[in-house]
Amino acid sequence: MPQRVYATKTDYDKYAEEAWTEDYALLSKRLRSASIEIEKLSRSAIYDVDDDGYPTDADTTEVLAEATCAIVEHWQLTDDPYGVDAAAGAVKIGSVSLGTTSSASDTLSAREKLERRIGSRAVDILTNAGLIGSAVAHT
Repeated sequence: MPQRVYATKTDYDKYAEEAWTEDYALLSKRLRSASIEIEKLSRSAIYDVDDDGYPTDADTTEVLAEATCAIVEHWQLTDDPYGVDAAAGAVKIGSVSLGTTSSASDTLSAREKLERRIGSRAVDILTNAGLIGSAVAHT
């Protein structure tokens, strides 16, 4: 089964604060990647689906689209669609340290680490809709 994609360019235009200014082929790829994140996070959520695995409830469909767009928008703002910077922690050159210290990064909760990678707005959207795993939502 091909990867489900929960949002379209039209959804991005509807939900994002800033308009997409790059190639729309890139937006399609980012929406697909963000949909992978959505599936990973909502794996234990219970809702009715059609034969292709998409939600049948319009509200759930809208929540997944909005959260998918929020992830893409976060990646645009942070210029970190792969989560490399979110996972890297501090960068130290001589006595100068950029970013968080590695000890501070180690103490982040699962939710804080997730918010660094996909943004707090997407986490909040999924949490408010009851679609995110409780281990992440309450840490």
